[in-house]
Amino acid sequence: MFRFICQGQRLVMRYHSDFCRRRIERAAGKLPLADPTAGQAVAIAEIVLQLQAAVHGESYAGVPEGKFSLLNRAYDFGSVEDVSWRGDFHEGNNPLRRMNLAYMGYAVPLLAQGRVQDLAAIRALVDSLETQNAWSIPGVFRDVWNSYTASHRLINLLSGLALYHKAGGQRDSAAEAVLLEHARFCAAYIRANLERDLQFNHLMKNYVALTAYAGMCASLPPSLSLLETAVLRSICQNVLVDGGQAERCPMYHVLSIVDVRVLVASGIFQHAWQPFLNETLVRMSAALQVMTLADGEIALMNDSWIGEAPRADSVVDTTTTARITRLTDTGYVRLGAGGDSVVFDCGRCGPDSNPGHAHADFLSVEATANGMRFLVDTGVPTYTAGIDRNSSRSAAAHNGPRLIGAEPIEFWRSFRVGRRGHAGELDFAPPTGALFAAGWQSGYGHLGVDVRRAVCLWPGKGLLIADLWRGRMLKAETRFLLPSDWERVDGAMFRQGGTNLAVQALAGTLSSPVDSLHWYRFGVEQKAHRFDVSPAVENGDARAAVFFAWSADAVVPETADLLRLFGGLTTAIPMVD
Repeated sequence: MFRFICQGQRLVMRYHSDFCRRRIERAAGKLPLADPTAGQAVAIAEIVLQLQAAVHGESYAGVPEGKFSLLNRAYDFGSVEDVSWRGDFHEGNNPLRRMNLAYMGYAVPLLAQGRVQDLAAIRALVDSLETQNAWSIPGVFRDVWNSYTASHRLINLLSGLALYHKAGGQRDSAAEAVLLEHARFCAAYIRANLERDLQFNHLMKNYVALTAYAGMCASLPPSLSLLETAVLRSICQNVLVDGGQAERCPMYHVLSIVDVRVLVASGIFQHAWQPFLNETLVRMSAALQVMTLADGEIALMNDSWIGEAPRADSVVDTTTTARITRLTDTGYVRLGAGGDSVVFDCGRCGPDSNPGHAHADFLSVEATANGMRFLVDTGVPTYTAGIDRNSSRSAAAHNGPRLIGAEPIEFWRSFRVGRRGHAGELDFAPPTGALFAAGWQSGYGHLGVDVRRAVCLWPGKGLLIADLWRGRMLKAETRFLLPSDWERVDGAMFRQGGTNLAVQALAGTLSSPVDSLHWYRFGVEQKAHRFDVSPAVENGDARAAVFFAWSADAVVPETADLLRLFGGLTTAIPMVD
């Protein structure tokens, strides 16, 4: 229902743009102007600065000259006055880079320097954004005037102004007035166009933006009083009982932690939900530890990549001493000790009501040895619908067991999902001395095939991954992707720094490594080595087992141990928490 309502609102705003804009202007006029010098403003801004400094690095320095880095691609418009907001930015039918330009996240670290010329540059950008993006233009509500984009822009402009004042920047009343009026207009616009159709992280971002605005006012504006109940509902939708983010994307989990910190810092929930917000942060921080590998960064499950959020180890203390940790609702298990770690995906692909960020990564793993990632996810090359997007979401793009020519999830377009399987943990005794987890997935159930995996980590020594296919004997395969940071020495032997990594098939046939690609960062292509493992068929089952060793002390599991492991996989039942 909300999808039709929201689409209808956008059509009305496009074809009756003057009338609708005046309506938003009247609503904005009833809001007080935010005060970027308020204590809450500075507290919010310092949280936002950590995010935007991670996203924009040093690239923000070129903004006054019209130079931008948007999702790892450089653009030079010559000057801020000549910025083109309506270009395709190499994203074809997807507006993500146009949205990133219009987020104005670069304004936060730029204005934090306290230089009046930077304030003038941001004012010029706001002026050109408003001039070039009339509401009658087709597509404008998908990017520049998307409510999600306006939410980012509101938070970033106000945070930038707060940091500008904190740095002792020279007053420029005219420029500040433009930014404050635009932020106020964005607040009224968001309030009238909440993303109730998409919900989840989009709707939560709308509420966070409105909360940030309200936190910079002397009191809660009457038109924003819905926040007192809406924020609680949004958090309950977005944050699972175990603290994981409902869309099961580690990257969005970090971004959601930043959002909840903004809610806490706003101060407007002190008499209602402040203890709940504090407790939510504790749960989310603990959950992030489970999604983080020993190199201090998140596992790249579902739509996740590096550089869109602060490093995990800069957001929470990830030096956990627990050797096995699990998120039973979110569906991740972490095995680890010291620099050796595995993150194992054995949960749903996402919420059934909106699994748009899902990948077919059931039972996939990422792993480190001596703090260096040696099993990597393909990552996200693009959000644009087409071959690359489809390929990166497919089962073949992840380190999990699969059937050739079939998918456990039905994908179409950029963010659409049809038929989908599920996954979960299995309950049986682990091998002696190993950190252990096992799981099942039902994505091939419609073809009559049951798929299971066991993961055994011996810290400081090696990793065993065993896969089992039961039912109809279709062509099966397991793929593993190693980043090119690991130099191939000989055959299936690799080296990085002083660590040697040997790869050996204990069941099935291991192919010779071939050249492949992965994307740690959005759209940034990097080389990788790819192994394909063809299982052996025995007694109607297909079995594959691969052992990764990075120590001379690693003991290759014996045949009898392997048989017991596959026997356990065969008879194990789903774990009930």
